[in-house]
Amino acid sequence: MTLAAAFDRLSGRRVILIGGKGGVGKTTISIAAALHLSKSRPVILFTTDPASNLGDILRGELRTEALDASALYRQFLNRNLESFLELGDRGTYLDKDELRRFFELSLPGVDELMAWMRIGELVEENADATIVVDTAPTGHTLRMLSSADHFRQFAEALDSMQAKHRGMVRQFTRRNVRDAMDVFIEQFDAEARRRRDLLTDPARAAFVAVTLSEPWVVEQTKRLVRDVRADGIDMPFVVLNRAVADDDCDRGRDAEARKRLGDVVDAPRACVPLDTAEAIERWSAGVSPAGPAASRRRGGTDIHDSSARVPQRRDPSASLRAGSAGPAGETPALLLARLTFLAGKGGVGKTTSAASIALQLAARAPDKKYTVISVDPAHTLSDVFAVEAPPANLTVETIDTRAKWRRFRESLGEEIERAIGAITPGGMTVAYDADAMKKLVEIAPPGADELFAITRLADLMADEEQAAIIIDTAPTGHFLRLIDLPRTAGEWVREFMRILLRYRELIAPGSLGEELIRASRALHALDEAMRSDSTRVIVVTRPERVVIAESKRLIAEVERRGMHIGGVIANYITPENDCACDQSLRGFEIEELAEFGREDVVTVARRDEPVVVLGELAKLVPIWPTTL
Repeated sequence: MTLAAAFDRLSGRRVILIGGKGGVGKTTISIAAALHLSKSRPVILFTTDPASNLGDILRGELRTEALDASALYRQFLNRNLESFLELGDRGTYLDKDELRRFFELSLPGVDELMAWMRIGELVEENADATIVVDTAPTGHTLRMLSSADHFRQFAEALDSMQAKHRGMVRQFTRRNVRDAMDVFIEQFDAEARRRRDLLTDPARAAFVAVTLSEPWVVEQTKRLVRDVRADGIDMPFVVLNRAVADDDCDRGRDAEARKRLGDVVDAPRACVPLDTAEAIERWSAGVSPAGPAASRRRGGTDIHDSSARVPQRRDPSASLRAGSAGPAGETPALLLARLTFLAGKGGVGKTTSAASIALQLAARAPDKKYTVISVDPAHTLSDVFAVEAPPANLTVETIDTRAKWRRFRESLGEEIERAIGAITPGGMTVAYDADAMKKLVEIAPPGADELFAITRLADLMADEEQAAIIIDTAPTGHFLRLIDLPRTAGEWVREFMRILLRYRELIAPGSLGEELIRASRALHALDEAMRSDSTRVIVVTRPERVVIAESKRLIAEVERRGMHIGGVIANYITPENDCACDQSLRGFEIEELAEFGREDVVTVARRDEPVVVLGELAKLVPIWPTTL
């Protein structure tokens, strides 16, 4: 089946979600689907990725919308805040001013909530249109899809608050009385159910997973397929992107990927960059240029002659270094620090780069302790060390933030119940207040668990035995959200703490109150550390126009926040070989790297098979001796 024919199978759906691991080509497939479907009906291409690169590709060919979570949350509060405050005033021991401050904070995880809500709004506001959704990478998309449960819990919390009012009215009037707040709760709950029903109706919505044939990507895609279908969302097929048709270029993995994933539609590998709407449309229709003869020209110079104009580059095996000057006093390309983030667009190789650097540090100083930690909810770092254990002085961590959040909520619920029991006179209101407050805690949005990733980093930084911490991060937009959390979440924690410690004499030593105080201090300390010389951000990119454009924006955002860039790794450079498609792509890549305009870019060649032996992985990003 061709890609165009596969899109025709989706022609009756109102919502088409395109998802998958970072770097698999979700945006390309989303644009291809939107362009094809727009020939017969109105289409809106909506991106939930906070670092979307739609603007780098499209120039008005489609109606597009990028998620603006802050604006959407303000609109959400404008519609609902007064009712929330009325219900909170009725059903908790908090006053309206306290509740207003809490709700008006930019809550951790609000991006996913607002993305889910906006999809439903777009469908309802555009009755004749198909909404194609270019989603964020896997972990954040699954959080977004779980937002239906969040809004259900929110409605339950509101109903619990109203229950106290109903009980009091019933006690004094001896009858059940409904008022405007009951109507509001029913409408709020009905809206959430309606949008949940939309996404779980196979006649109106579909999820298309995009994958590559690389084993780690296939494994993560299998988990995504399982989780999406368990959520009740239809997944009619999986797109195998960059499928190889040329026998000279076949690396033998496509057939195995098809076998493991079931109903697969091939999206053929392109031999020129798919970075314009025209190129994507021709490619998806099967008429894309397929080799060196299709090379475009820039400024009158053929791309495949561009290597003559590129500054002479050192051999990649000698150009990757960190921490100190290399041979002949050359300036180091990469600068490591005690806290080193590997950041960049999804799929560029952050995980393998982080693992490679950490393995080398541990090998060079076996008497020191190192940690490599993943703060990406997809947690592919665990796949890297699944076959072979790391050295004894290297700890590999993936934070189960959801489990930590569940434990946090449970302990918080116990604290609330004890505190309310101590401050509330005996009688029926105790149970109502405790239940309402515990449910208020439970509505913290998906993504609030990232708070624990940040506090864990603070703990590691405070541990003097840690020589260095290497952090494998989520893709660009979510990485920026993460490094902002010490400030945004710090404010959230302090407000939560202020509310819960309103009656300080009730908070016993070692209880949740002290834990919140500790978290607030840790967040402040980490915020200062991240803007000091003890922290560096290594940006990982690929030699493609769209990826480099995003990397430039990432570098600017990191520097705007007062953090330091430690260098750039240009990963997945096409090696020289006999494959005509590779030859074509390599010419474009050399040109893009020359136009990047940075002196600190080092290169890593593409490998046909993932590196699974730790000894080989340690050679991937060679570094020079360092004091870390």
